[in-house]
Amino acid sequence: MRDFVKAVEQNDVEKALSFLADDADYVTPEGTFKGKGELRRYLTWVIRSSPDQRIVDAGINIMVKGGKAVYEHNVVATYKGTKYEVPTVCVYEFKGDKIQHLRTVFDRITIAKQVAKGWLERIIINSFLSRMERGLH
Repeated sequence: MRDFVKAVEQNDVEKALSFLADDADYVTPEGTFKGKGELRRYLTWVIRSSPDQRIVDAGINIMVKGGKAVYEHNVVATYKGTKYEVPTVCVYEFKGDKIQHLRTVFDRITIAKQVAKGWLERIIINSFLSRMERGLH
């Protein structure tokens, strides 16, 4: 797991793919990606979107039970010149020594709030959040 994360942080798609089974799948907030071709496309997009991405241990860190592991961490990166940080949880399932299933959960709205630059972007995000949180505050 740590080697996979390190390869992504180092922007090395091929090395990251080497830790995944040929028929692996990766479920993310952006969609589900199956097989090395789709995984290559997704990891390439991740790296291009935020090439300075760093994973910072947080919360429970890594918990392992049998062939499954949960990793709680923060993703710290820059998107189009604006830094953001988002709490993230990844669930790994292994097939032998390869990652077979990977699920990542994080809140894209948390990122959007941090990287929204223009007045229109901020109005849209804040309006959406106000509607969602009506009655909460």
